[in-house]
Amino acid sequence: MNKKALKGLKKEEEIKSELRDTSLHIKDLEAELEFMHLREPDEYKYISHLENTINKLYKKLEELNENN
Repeated sequence: MNKKALKGLKKEEEIKSELRDTSLHIKDLEAELEFMHLREPDEYKYISHLENTINKLYKKLEELNENN
């Protein structure tokens, strides 16, 4: 294969890996958010932080899917 094709394949693998990692990170944060809602509902700042982080990760996931 030529260098350009190898570069393209490498880039595609990096995007797939980043998609997988981002999805797993979202899943973990959503579980933590659910726990906080159930066990520590008065922790408004941390819950808000988790929600904002999750929203940013979903936006990142959308951008990665558009580029893929």
